Amino acid sequence: MHIQLDTLAYSNRLRHLPPSQKLWFAITVLLLALVTHYPVQIVIFGWMSIWIVVYAGIPRGVYGAMLLGVSVFLVTSLPAIAIEYASSISPEMQSDALWQMQVWGGQIYLSHRGSIRALELIIRCWASTSVLFFIVLTIPAIDLAATCAKIGCPPILIELSLLIYRCIFLLANTAQTIVTAQISRGGYRTQKLRINSLNLLVHQLIQRTVSRYRQLSLGVMARGFEQEFRFWQPQSYQYSQRYANESIVGCMVLLVGEILYRIYV
Repeated sequence: MHIQLDTLAYSNRLRHLPPSQKLWFAITVLLLALVTHYPVQIVIFGWMSIWIVVYAGIPRGVYGAMLLGVSVFLVTSLPAIAIEYASSISPEMQSDALWQMQVWGGQIYLSHRGSIRALELIIRCWASTSVLFFIVLTIPAIDLAATCAKIGCPPILIELSLLIYRCIFLLANTAQTIVTAQISRGGYRTQKLRINSLNLLVHQLIQRTVSRYRQLSLGVMARGFEQEFRFWQPQSYQYSQRYANESIVGCMVLLVGEILYRIYV
């Protein structure tokens, strides 16, 4: 996935645009997604999906798989928001309950207000996540770090972000290699073997990740690291007035839509 994300970030159709143009556009839309209501957030999700799939040319399967992964985590958090427990149900709770069941001397019920909050949370997360996916899939990590350095982000924050970005995928690749080796040796045939293989996986994962991190540190020091990463951007970028106009008009439409929603709803 690391290689695929980097490949898409370097080969998408919006690669010629300056990273700063894409980043400021994404930050503006992200702020709108966080402060607006769900009708505007639905429009944001659809609009950013068009930017990712149509304008940037990201395959629908990749984008859909990434959204599915985020949606799984969202679904696991919904019961804590929509389902409530009370020792006794008041008339107000009774009118708010969509479904209820008696357990442990009390009532577990599905709250109508909680369900609405959960639905609003899903929409807000989808809108915000689509903006973040736009950044990840259209701006390479090095270009993003260089742009953040130009606008005055603290160097320590940029360096930690790059190291964490690399270590996350380093951890995933190491785990995938170990699991493949265990499966080829029949390490998951029975429940006992599955538990033993999982223990070995965690043990080996920590050891190999620490070893690979030390190799990375030695490699950086051997290349003359002077306590600050420096970035080189050989590619020339072309500012697009057409995309700039669309982004400005689109953000203005979203803002007007939010104002109208607050006035009339």
